[in-house]
Amino acid sequence: MTDDGRIFSILMLLSSCIAYKSGPPRQPHLTSLTSMKFQRQALFTAGLTLLSSSLLHADLVLETETAELGKKGEGLFSAALQFERMKDGGTAYFTLNQLEYGITDRAEILIEPFFYEWDKPKDGSSYSGVGDLEITPSYMMVLDDPHSWVPAAVAAFKLKVPTATNRDIGTGEFDYQPYIILGKVIGPWTWNANLGYNFVTSPSDEPLKDQFIYDLSVQTNLTPDLTVFAEIFSNSSPASGEKGTFAEAIAAEYKFNEHFNVFTSIGYASDKVTTFRSGFNIEW
Repeated sequence: MTDDGRIFSILMLLSSCIAYKSGPPRQPHLTSLTSMKFQRQALFTAGLTLLSSSLLHADLVLETETAELGKKGEGLFSAALQFERMKDGGTAYFTLNQLEYGITDRAEILIEPFFYEWDKPKDGSSYSGVGDLEITPSYMMVLDDPHSWVPAAVAAFKLKVPTATNRDIGTGEFDYQPYIILGKVIGPWTWNANLGYNFVTSPSDEPLKDQFIYDLSVQTNLTPDLTVFAEIFSNSSPASGEKGTFAEAIAAEYKFNEHFNVFTSIGYASDKVTTFRSGFNIEW
């Protein structure tokens, strides 16, 4: 096993230890909105996301993660604010943040705290609170071969830590999501695909289902500083009697210099949720 492989294995073991040592979280008091909220959060926070080729493999402009890792010691901090409008007129706002760091040239760690969320349902009382924490180690298994059709391949493992303070926001349970990221540069276009399986821990009073989660994205540079993106992404049914969700999004990212850029995106899902997101990235 290579040194990078050993580091990735250690990071996965540490993620598992976090889940074990934290013990079982308290059981949540769930409302009828819980499974709908779970489906929306699984869809809109499962990945995190696309970026220009000079950055690491995940920032917050869209959902699909890319098979582009930074070098050892490189880092990326991203912050965004997302607004959602439901089909019945209800709204939600929440913050998105992430810190990514290159441990080696082929292994990195991604930490994603969801600091706060505000929800205003059309029918019912408003609520707010801190969201969950996600920790994802990843390892570049195969590099993109420009002389063949062999894509880059990254293995990743996402651990959701139940830090949410409001049980209408989080399920109060740990989730575990292994997934593969594939990426290929073809001419001016960069293609990326994610395929994962989310092992969901159900609360005692509402059974939830494990989910397949998959994404496909494409990006290209219109100018040296302006990149545009498009993606489709989906997940399987989150609970018995409920359908999975399919969504699409477009985005643009503008680079002011080698260390700072801003982005905005708009998306629409099959459950008639419209999403707007804007934020910035700082790279070092």
